[in-house]
Amino acid sequence: MMRAWTETRVETGTVRVPALSSDIRIVSARSGPALEALAAPWAALWRRVPHATPFQHPAWLIPWWRSFGHGDLWVLALYRRVRLVGVIPLYREGDRLLPLGVGITDMLDALVEEDVPLGPVLAAIPGLTGCPSIEFPALAPWSPLLRTAAPPGWSEEGGVTDVCPVLPLPPSAASLGAVLLASQARNLRHTTRRAERAGAIEIEAATAHTAGGMLEDLFRLHAARWGKRGESGVLADPAVQSFHRMAAPALAEAGLLRMHRLRIGGQLAAVHYGFGDGLGGGRRAYYYLGGFDPELAPLGPGVLIVGHAIAEALREGAAEFHFLRGREPYKYRWGALDQPSVTRRFHCGDDA
Repeated sequence: MMRAWTETRVETGTVRVPALSSDIRIVSARSGPALEALAAPWAALWRRVPHATPFQHPAWLIPWWRSFGHGDLWVLALYRRVRLVGVIPLYREGDRLLPLGVGITDMLDALVEEDVPLGPVLAAIPGLTGCPSIEFPALAPWSPLLRTAAPPGWSEEGGVTDVCPVLPLPPSAASLGAVLLASQARNLRHTTRRAERAGAIEIEAATAHTAGGMLEDLFRLHAARWGKRGESGVLADPAVQSFHRMAAPALAEAGLLRMHRLRIGGQLAAVHYGFGDGLGGGRRAYYYLGGFDPELAPLGPGVLIVGHAIAEALREGAAEFHFLRGREPYKYRWGALDQPSVTRRFHCGDDA
């Protein structure tokens, strides 16, 4: 459950934008309470947007602002009459606007219904915020911001800045073996038999009640693994841990968390921290982070937990398993294919 904000100030601003058939009204959430008040209609909008990912859900982005927020909050809620039809979650850092979630989020985007004209909305943002530059990093190929032309007179730069490898999950695949590369399918079978000789394999899925405990296990395993290399890892920062302690239970409540804990012979071996697009069968599954006991590395706990997560995604009817940003070799051993991650930077001004 999300804790209450101690801040009491609520600021909003409104501007009308000519749309195709009716006006779009922009209401800006400028403070914690305004963001909290937006959470329920924001979550309802998320469920209506076909290509929405968990990284555009308030259960991810509100904890992000609580943990990492700085500068001026500018979350833009787009209304058509009284219906929320879009959320563009931004904050101001110096002379540019950035999306909430930067730094730890692999897919950043506007969340809008398909008929919302984003061009006029973008054109209105500098006048509303007083900020001439907007940056959208880490856009997926289906992002509506990639289909939106820069407003007249604006300059733009960007392009493909990274890749997010994806494993396709064909609907005709009846089993995990039908999805994986033959070499990885053999590896998974051999690893499973090796682990079974060491003890019973047990895998449990997180609920809203158990997610917190699994997350603490992930923190310990992740620290142990990276400590072996003399490094701290991405979860060592207290602010990062605080964020995940808020986000994971909230995502579980929303039906988006896909976290699994593996034990071998009763001993904690690995934790998979991932997400799905919805309850009862998602369009995509996402592998965000994982950790395993380095002392059990010969038993292949990392292979076992990822294989289980892919099998669960297949069982749920997901069409894709996303390994997210980075070209780590293990992703390609599972058969993942590169998907581009695109950045767009807009500037409005006399030098545009």
